[in-house]
Amino acid sequence: MKNTIRLTEEISKNVSARKHVSTKIEYFCEKEEDAKTLTENIMRVLTKNLGDTNLAKITYEFYPSEKKVEVEIIEHM
Repeated sequence: MKNTIRLTEEISKNVSARKHVSTKIEYFCEKEEDAKTLTENIMRVLTKNLGDTNLAKITYEFYPSEKKVEVEIIEHM
């Protein structure tokens, strides 16, 4: 993640435009319990950061047949 932030800062150097940063994470959950834990963690993050003006959106998709969870986080910067 540090490398991603560094790249974003380098690209944005000397630019004053507003930006949105999107992070997409794919989790491959062999255990159903891991998918449930991800859901709980996302709910906790949303509840804890509800007033954070930088957090624009979190989307969560569960694909049971693939045992995959996709999470996308969009932040205003």
